[in-house]
Amino acid sequence: MRITILFMCAALTVITINAQKKNPPPRAIINAVEQVDVLKTDGFKIDFPAKPARTVAPIDTAYGKTNMVSYRLGTTYGFYGVNYIDFPTVISDKTEISLRFDAVKAALINSAEDRLISETEISFGGNPGMEYVIEGKDTTLTMRCLFIQQRFFQLLIVTKGKLSKSTERVKNFNQKNIDKFINSFSVTELPTPKLTAVELPKDFGIEINSSIFTSRFFGFSIRMPENWSIVEKEQTDVLKDLSVQESENSSEKIQKSLDLSLKNTEVLLFMTKADAETSVNSAVIAIAAERVSFPNFEPKAIADSFVKTFLEPDEKILRQPSAVKIGGVDFSWVEVENTSKKFKQRFYIANRKGIALQLLVIYENETELKTFLDLLTTVKFF
Repeated sequence: MRITILFMCAALTVITINAQKKNPPPRAIINAVEQVDVLKTDGFKIDFPAKPARTVAPIDTAYGKTNMVSYRLGTTYGFYGVNYIDFPTVISDKTEISLRFDAVKAALINSAEDRLISETEISFGGNPGMEYVIEGKDTTLTMRCLFIQQRFFQLLIVTKGKLSKSTERVKNFNQKNIDKFINSFSVTELPTPKLTAVELPKDFGIEINSSIFTSRFFGFSIRMPENWSIVEKEQTDVLKDLSVQESENSSEKIQKSLDLSLKNTEVLLFMTKADAETSVNSAVIAIAAERVSFPNFEPKAIADSFVKTFLEPDEKILRQPSAVKIGGVDFSWVEVENTSKKFKQRFYIANRKGIALQLLVIYENETELKTFLDLLTTVKFF
């Protein structure tokens, strides 16, 4: 039996950032009319061929609205740009950074005419980075992406023509300009991160008395279903391992997400309708807590990210992310169906103390769903 909660928790590791989507440069290349300007602002330095235009654009993210700062310059021979966005916390987990780079690459290749020529892992002063070369219809994009503490940089040049069809003279000329621009980049100062990711506590203060599950850490209680079986931690860990094994046939992105989720999620309560050791049943009710990179995350943004990015091919959305109050607290929930395994699941998430409190039901029939919905009416926050 697949532990779907672990898969769904993985959605929390991905942030919905429009800044990471391809922001195509203008097709019309204009001539630079000013003298060379060495950009030295916003805590970094880079040599543009001339003075670039600076723009600040508001964007929606999983932790609310923020700004993407861009510098742009068009010349006869190419388009130069620098974009950056500040996250509220330092991004350091290698798997999470890898997932974010993967999202950038997917956003850059957004039409049938785009072709990935190369991708190279790089290091900038010990900070992780990736460099992509992508052919478009009549241009070639070179982009270097860097994570430096909480700031994400994109350094890019768009040159005319396809790299694969260019003469050696054109290739050498363009590469000289690319190297001169990108290699001139340096960081002079970074702002202090506004927040620090909240670590999971060693003790959630869990008590189970008279069929009432309580977490003193979350200040949360819920009545448990009658005649359901509690899966002990040892068995839960076994199911986690089996879940990882099943994911081997999934996409690389889902495998990475599951790995990241397993490192950051603690299952507080896992119950099955029937004893897993004596029968087979997909009905599950679970409560979990996940460490999230940004303690100011918005639950709905996380649910949106999940349905757009993390569904398996045999899963379909039954209910788009929606807001609901449970016990007076704001939750976001989504419902999906696994068409091949014939079960449905509902996933609820709330931001409590900067940690994702999650409630999950996997069910096969309306009776099992009603059992869970009845439990939600007993939720109390204190």
